[in-house]
Amino acid sequence: MHSLLHKIKFIFVLIYILVSLILYIILNHFNKLEVEHLIKENLTMAKSINQYITEVQKPIIYDLIEEGSLDKDYFNPEIMSSTYIVSQIQDNFNSNKGGYHTDSNLEYKFASKNPTNIVNQADKYELSVLKKFEDENLTDYDEIIERDGKKTMFYALAVQRNNDTCLKCHGDPEDAPTSMVAMYGDNGFHEKLGDLHAINVVYAPMSNVISIWEIYTILNLFSLLVFVLIYFTLRYFFIELNNKDKLLSKQSRFAALGEMISMIAHQWRQPLTGMSMSINNLLLDYELGDSDEKRSKETLEIVDKQIAYLSTTIDDFKNFFKPDIKSVRVDLKQLVTDSCMIIDSSLKNAGVIVKNEIKENLVFTTKKNDITQIILNLVKNSMDAYKENEIKEREIIISAEDRPKSISIIIKDSAGGVPKDIIDKIFDPYFSTKDKKNGTGLGLYMSKMIVEDHLAGKLSVETEDLSTIFTIKLAKGIK
Repeated sequence: MHSLLHKIKFIFVLIYILVSLILYIILNHFNKLEVEHLIKENLTMAKSINQYITEVQKPIIYDLIEEGSLDKDYFNPEIMSSTYIVSQIQDNFNSNKGGYHTDSNLEYKFASKNPTNIVNQADKYELSVLKKFEDENLTDYDEIIERDGKKTMFYALAVQRNNDTCLKCHGDPEDAPTSMVAMYGDNGFHEKLGDLHAINVVYAPMSNVISIWEIYTILNLFSLLVFVLIYFTLRYFFIELNNKDKLLSKQSRFAALGEMISMIAHQWRQPLTGMSMSINNLLLDYELGDSDEKRSKETLEIVDKQIAYLSTTIDDFKNFFKPDIKSVRVDLKQLVTDSCMIIDSSLKNAGVIVKNEIKENLVFTTKKNDITQIILNLVKNSMDAYKENEIKEREIIISAEDRPKSISIIIKDSAGGVPKDIIDKIFDPYFSTKDKKNGTGLGLYMSKMIVEDHLAGKLSVETEDLSTIFTIKLAKGIK
């Protein structure tokens, strides 16, 4: 028993480590997406303001100058400088957002290689990015960099290339308003038509968008709690069985639990593999710079569904181990379906098809988990027979006969039948046609004991040609 508990503990530790790793990768990716979203939102707003000033506000001012309403040398950055206006709006936005937005600490900058206002001078890194824009005709650029000792998302967006309107103030200094020249000196002039002299950039520390470690810690502790509860739930049932059952019953239950652990591995292997592949795809997209928000969201939704599936299988196995204190009303067809779902992965892996031919709405009172255990024992027995006899066409048919005072569940396979010389021995304890590695000789014995002692019924077997037919006859209304 202690050896089995150690194995289960080891399996749970491995699964917990895998879940923790997946949680971290998912949260880290969500954090990056959130940073990108905030940055793009910020720069798109800045670009929109800049566009309005260039296309609407400045033409109106120039019209006023031409009409003589304003002096031709008039210049006021508060209404004529798009960079000044955007930066002021940005500062106001950051100071006013208060508790209505995430504390992102975004730093906006109009980075220019030839700025009018010296505060907009691009640094060495920004100049290298600006050169990329010029050489490769980029429209945007993003990169995760180290800045002030923090992992920071850098995002840049190209500004409008110089047009005739821009050159009115930034071409020849003699054409610019004298008040502008007086304010900024010789800075920001001598621009050429079509040149890209600046980029809008935003710096966003990755750790300040969402508290990834705080969320990770909470989720990790929650998953740890779930695993601990599951482990101690299983441990409790192991100990209870060890204290109450006879030696033979103990051995049978331990064998069944070993199989159930194997079934858990089968049930979880495929979704865990799928989750691993999905996460690897996300990481590959990120490394190749091909990260797409829509595709990433769809991938994470698939991972979320697979996590929900794992949660469902935990409930299935947990319910299986609950003792039947009293009988309940069950729909037999649904009960058979639910029972087979517990070993669905094992059946698929063995290439076995289970056909549930029980009619709808066949409802009666019985001990649900006892019936589940018997069905699992008999179905697995047929599945093993198909494997050992190397039969390609593998089908198990489950049907039922409804009588006034009893219900018979019939499980039929075509795995070769039971030889006449041993058919009378198959319900004996420790008797098995399987090798020692795959059989304990207790499955059929325990099934018969449960049917007769717990359910006041009868379990019988017969061979017909190459088919084995097990019949579980149950009295209706077991209490």
